[in-house]
Amino acid sequence: MQDSVALQRYLQRHIETGLPRHSFEQPHWLHVVIIPAYKESSDLLKNLRRMPAGTGRTLIILVLNRPDTDCDPQANAELRIAVQNASLPQVQRCSVTVLSLNKHTDLYLHDIEVLCGPTPAALGVGLARKSGCDLALQWMVAGGISGQWLCCTDADASAPQDYFEQLDSAPLDAVAAIFRFQHMPGESLACNTATELYELRLHHYVLGLGYSGSPYAYHTLGSCIAIRAVAYAQVRGFPKRAGAEDFYMLNKLAKVGPISSLAGQYIQLQSRHSTRIPFGTGPAVEAIIAAGRPDGAQIFDHPRCFEALRAFLASLPELAQNPDAALSQIFIRQGLHATVAEQSDAALQTLGIRSGLAHCERQSGSSAQFQRQFHQWFDAFRTLKFIHLMRDAGWEKQSLTQLDSLRPNFWPSSTQPPHSTQRLRAKLSSLNHA
Repeated sequence: MQDSVALQRYLQRHIETGLPRHSFEQPHWLHVVIIPAYKESSDLLKNLRRMPAGTGRTLIILVLNRPDTDCDPQANAELRIAVQNASLPQVQRCSVTVLSLNKHTDLYLHDIEVLCGPTPAALGVGLARKSGCDLALQWMVAGGISGQWLCCTDADASAPQDYFEQLDSAPLDAVAAIFRFQHMPGESLACNTATELYELRLHHYVLGLGYSGSPYAYHTLGSCIAIRAVAYAQVRGFPKRAGAEDFYMLNKLAKVGPISSLAGQYIQLQSRHSTRIPFGTGPAVEAIIAAGRPDGAQIFDHPRCFEALRAFLASLPELAQNPDAALSQIFIRQGLHATVAEQSDAALQTLGIRSGLAHCERQSGSSAQFQRQFHQWFDAFRTLKFIHLMRDAGWEKQSLTQLDSLRPNFWPSSTQPPHSTQRLRAKLSSLNHA
């Protein structure tokens, strides 16, 4: 009953306007996959036809969009024409016309650019993801989709054969699930090298959060996320942003339930040049290439930042008993060097730690409640800001080679320095399988 209320409230108050409404006499699809697309080639159709089979039929909602900063009206023409002229059967599912990609997968094109014109650049891919998920949620409630997961991915991603099986194994209380991923080589050697290095940077950050004891130690790639429909409604959908919409979406979801990191085969992401979003993998890869020496690219957060975070999070039981205690002294007792303890204290003061702790104390009746309230306040965003503040205090980013001489070391214990990109990726890949 409570789930139904949350869904109906979302559809009444927060759903995007102008979405096609349909009623269904019976469910036609078990799974739904939402993919935003901008400036993609006709090759995307070939990739979509390789969507793995689940235990029931799958609907792919392809959301075509173009930011208003791109003045080329033909930016999406190739893919739009390819869909329109595809030699694929059109199938009527109640009042919805879809393309049958294969015997277990249908495609529905939701062309925002044709329906509404170019998207305001500030809303970007976030609006595209939200529109596609809103449409899927609406059709779920209308009876056309019987599953409970909104699977979000990207045009450069290829789902593994056990994609839907992994979701079946997710914990029942998980509000979202994160698939494993690995970038596959493309045509540009420079792009491949830079992308592999940036992939390790993503892993290093999550490993550092895990070492620190943070509840936000999961990847935040929009191509690798599945969200339970009810949880999606509870947090009011994807933020409408030009970038980092995946990060902020998971940050909201983590406050209403667990985020599950799945085990199994990984999603394959294509290494390629991309400037579709203002920040994220594409721009980061281009910056590494432009620097000229990928092996010397200083893109990894200094391990000392996570050591400071670990000491802070380990101090929560003591802070629950005495929120006004001197932070630097607590951190020194946790094993931090005095200088790092003072830097950590200063960083937290910048983040408003005293008002945050006071809020947690007011809302709590026990140490356990205090810590739950704290992690709502000190969320993934404040965690990231803390790491950045520690970096600005003198713990600058490091290259992969420089990490070898620093402690703590977050790489798998069976790997020995010097750490190479290839060896680390191979080891992390083997650990990521069930």
